[in-house]
Amino acid sequence: MENIPSKQSDSAIENVPNNISTFFEIGPTKYGGRGCFAKSKISKGTQIHYCSSPVGSSISRPFRKEVCTYCFKYDNGDAMKTKLAKSVSGRKESSALYFCSNDCVNKFLDQDINDILLTNLLSVEQNYLIGLKKPGVDALEPVGDLDEQIDREWERVERWAAEVDSTRSSKRVNFLPRIDESEYLEIKYIVGVLFNEFKIYSQKELNDDLSLEMYLFDLLQSTEREKYHKYPYLLFSYINIFKFIKLTCTAELQQFITTDIVRSLIGKNLSNAFGIWSNTTAKDEDKEFLGFSVYPSASFFNHSCDPNIIKIRVRNDMRFETLRDIAIGEELCINYGNFQNEDVEKRQLELQEWFFDCGCTKCQSELTAK
Repeated sequence: MENIPSKQSDSAIENVPNNISTFFEIGPTKYGGRGCFAKSKISKGTQIHYCSSPVGSSISRPFRKEVCTYCFKYDNGDAMKTKLAKSVSGRKESSALYFCSNDCVNKFLDQDINDILLTNLLSVEQNYLIGLKKPGVDALEPVGDLDEQIDREWERVERWAAEVDSTRSSKRVNFLPRIDESEYLEIKYIVGVLFNEFKIYSQKELNDDLSLEMYLFDLLQSTEREKYHKYPYLLFSYINIFKFIKLTCTAELQQFITTDIVRSLIGKNLSNAFGIWSNTTAKDEDKEFLGFSVYPSASFFNHSCDPNIIKIRVRNDMRFETLRDIAIGEELCINYGNFQNEDVEKRQLELQEWFFDCGCTKCQSELTAK
C-alpha cells in the first residue's frame, strides 16, 4: 500500500478513503453525508472489501474467559484453554487474558511491543477488581444547561488530570474509580486504540494496513455530544472512564491520554462499532452479544433496511460481500442491526441509536403505504 498522505492536506482527506477498494468510491449521498458507490457492475457474491483486523475491540467481562482475546472464537460457553497471566505493578495477584490456542497467543504477542498492550489490558483487569472493593455510588445526572455543564465538567477533569500527573504513582490507586461492566467494555476498546496510536507513533511507518485504518479512524465522526443529549447520565460515566484510564495505563500510553483524545475515541465508537456475536448464522434470539470491534474502513458503508451487501466476521477479520448484482453508481449498504424484518416504525426507532432517520427505499415505500 502506498504511503498515506499528510493529515494536513485537504486533498488527503478526500483521496485516502478512495484507496479502500477497487470496487467502490466514496462520495456524497442524496440524503447527506458520504457513502460507498460502485465503480462498475458487480456480480452477486463478490467480496468487495476485507478488513484484516480491528483498530480496537473489547470482549464483555462475563465472556472474557469464553472468547479468544485475539480471534474472538467462542465455543458455546466453554472456557478458553490457553491464557497469558502476569502480575502488574508489583502486585502479588495476577490477571490473565484468555486465548483459544497457542497460535492466537503468538499472534497477539507478535503484534505487541515489549508487552505494552498485554500489561495495559491486564492492568485494567486488576484495577477493575480493586475498584469493586470501593462502595458503589448512585449515577449522577447533569442539571441545568447540558452543553454548558459538558464543557465545565471536562474542564474540571483536565485540572484533575494535571494534579494526577504530579502525584506519586503509589498514591494514584486512592483515586481509582469504581467502574461498571459497560464502562469496562469501553475501556478495553480504548486501551487497544491507544496502543495502536503508540505503535504508529513509535514505528513512524505509514505504509501498512494498520496505518491506513488508523488514518481513516481519525476521519470518522464523533457522536459524543449527541449521546449526552439522548442519555445525559453518560457524561459522568465517560468522565469515570477517562479517570480510570488515566490512573491505570502505563507511561507509554500516557502521552495519548488527553480529554480530547479519549472523548473522541468514545464518540467514534458509538456510531462505528460492529458487534461481536456468538453465532452470526443463528436466529437473532439465539445470539449472544460478546463485545464489539471497530474497523474504520468499513464505517463508510451506510445502512439500508434492504441491504445489498453483507458483513461476515471471519475470526477477528471482517469480510463484505454483495447480496445481489450491483449496478454502476449504486450505493453499497449494509444493515446496522438485527431488525430489518421488523415493522417500519420499530426499525426507525431502533436506528435512532445511530442518530439518523432511515430514508432507504424500503422504509420510504412502507411509510408511504401506511
